[in-house]
Amino acid sequence: MSCLNCGHEIHEGARFCARCGAPQTDGRDGGLVALTPSLLGNQYVRSLRRYWWLLLLGLGVALIAAIAMVYRINFGSVPPTLEKREQLTYTASARILVTSAEAPYFRTRVTREVATTEGEEPQEVGSAPDLGTLISTANLYPILIESDEVRRIREEKAGPLPGTITTRAIYEVNSPSRFELSQVPVVEVYGSAASPAAAIQITQATVNAFMTYVDGIQDGARLERRERILLEELEQPQNAIASGGTSLSLPFMVFMVISGAFVALAILLGRLFPFGLQVSRKVGTALGRDLDADVADAGVQPEPRAKRPARRSKTRV
Repeated sequence: MSCLNCGHEIHEGARFCARCGAPQTDGRDGGLVALTPSLLGNQYVRSLRRYWWLLLLGLGVALIAAIAMVYRINFGSVPPTLEKREQLTYTASARILVTSAEAPYFRTRVTREVATTEGEEPQEVGSAPDLGTLISTANLYPILIESDEVRRIREEKAGPLPGTITTRAIYEVNSPSRFELSQVPVVEVYGSAASPAAAIQITQATVNAFMTYVDGIQDGARLERRERILLEELEQPQNAIASGGTSLSLPFMVFMVISGAFVALAILLGRLFPFGLQVSRKVGTALGRDLDADVADAGVQPEPRAKRPARRSKTRV
């Protein structure tokens, strides 16, 4: 029979180990659950059972570390309060090309009719495509996209959506020390929300609402197609990028790493100190008599106290 704690061979039916003093009870006595001999002999299992208090400590430290990554712990109050940190934000983006019916980005020359003096027929004159008007319009459109009118159209078409919208003309520079307009007629729309799906939804809904707004203004002015500013969606919001805050996967990973570190420490201590950090010299008074009886049954005779050699102090002469 092997000891449930240290694996030492003990007398069959012994209730305590003669080596470590651990009680040897099975599930029928309401004590320790009986383990298989192969599991009892596993040194890792013995180390984890012996240093269970270290595992419990590691569990508490890992739990506190995981909570601290999601919440700020205020120890100034009793009991300590939790304040949630900045939430994770997801941002989706879309790009809109500002163009015209002349397709100015795919030609080098545009032919236009120029009126002459009275009585003469108009003459065709070739010139470069008009990109300046499109670029100026692209620098203006971010203000219109963030306007209340576009937001109202979006809510009518898609309903109230959680999140925020920011826009800018691509490649523009806007800093406290420098401001420079974009030289490319492309507008970027950014939608931010608490989830990837919500960020994608509010971005696409805003683009659709802005196109509806522009078409409505042009229809009201009864503009022909060749006179209109056309909007072409170059990039639709397909994915959302996370920024700020802390995801739930990171606290879980920290919890697992710290718990694993304490498990490894318990196994290491089990290898270095197989019988515990401090071997007890006596068992409880309620268990003392049973332990002596089990030791006697095992055939080990304890040395009488009277026959133990007395320690003598050595003095230098």
